[in-house]
Amino acid sequence: METSALALEKMIVCPNCGSDAVYKYGKTPGGKQKYQCIVCDRQFVENTNRKKIDDRPACPECGEPMHLYMRQKGATRFRCSKYPECRTFVKIDKEV
Repeated sequence: METSALALEKMIVCPNCGSDAVYKYGKTPGGKQKYQCIVCDRQFVENTNRKKIDDRPACPECGEPMHLYMRQKGATRFRCSKYPECRTFVKIDKEV
């Protein structure tokens, strides 16, 4: 009995919506494979240990929820979900 190449590949699912409709989307600077979900457009790396941010701030200008834009040492930056119409950014410093 012959096993197909598709059956040998691991099942990759989106951590956001659980869909298996994902495709390869380049590599990280560290060489890990990146994926993008076709259903929700989430980009992710398999087996990552990043925490999901449940309490996103609201935009101080328009009141819409903000998206995670960038993580840095000591701070997290958020961008308004209505970007580019609303160009508000918020920087939240991490407590040490």
